[in-house]
Amino acid sequence: MSLNSMKFMALSFGLLSVLFASPVIANEKEKTLSVHFNPGAVMQLIAPVTEAEKRPLRDKYFELGAPTAREYGYTQNGVLVVEKTLIGTFSPNVFVVSQWPSLNAQKSFQSLPLFSEIKALRREAWEALKLYDYEVTKPTTLTFSTDKIYSISLAWVNPKAPNNYYDFIDSFAKKAQALGGKVISITQDISLSDHNPYAVAPQQIVILEWNSANDIEAVLASSEYAAQLEKLKNGTVNFELHAVRPRV
Repeated sequence: MSLNSMKFMALSFGLLSVLFASPVIANEKEKTLSVHFNPGAVMQLIAPVTEAEKRPLRDKYFELGAPTAREYGYTQNGVLVVEKTLIGTFSPNVFVVSQWPSLNAQKSFQSLPLFSEIKALRREAWEALKLYDYEVTKPTTLTFSTDKIYSISLAWVNPKAPNNYYDFIDSFAKKAQALGGKVISITQDISLSDHNPYAVAPQQIVILEWNSANDIEAVLASSEYAAQLEKLKNGTVNFELHAVRPRV
């Protein structure tokens, strides 16, 4: 099945996490991170830019919001460390995978008077913080291994040439699979929370597994792939590609 045909299969992400930490679900022997989401849960992918000097503000943030967030069912499941940003100008330190048990639970937390203070402090505590949300429609498990590398791509699709982007991402996924990798998740219908209130959510987030970072860079640098990169350029108004590895 092509990635294009899979694009409505939904999986993944968004709001409030790096934020309120709880134990990571991990298998130390296997060195894998496995995260399960029930239907109706809100999957979260959080991309922060963290500065050391703002640690006291983040500590204050955690103290203010963490206990209440947990009361509403918030759970942080794991961290994907960004080893390299391959495409794009935004370079977060990590992507944090977390969840709320339901959209109602998340919105109930956000409707509390406390949340206004939390949101204001968020702007002070992080140089940048992008929070992507997705409401899960079926049982979903994401599994990451420390002996693999993963690409996370975020696409703001050009409405004048969307097929160019989808042709590119189909090809990119097939390259990963041909080199022994696989598709981990495809996410659409994403909501975004950002310091910039006018920021627009990406139309698609895709996570692929690769055997090594060299495989990703070799594909992007190959002469045979130049035409696909041109399709990517024409098919998006913005695009990010990050190489990440799970912290277990």
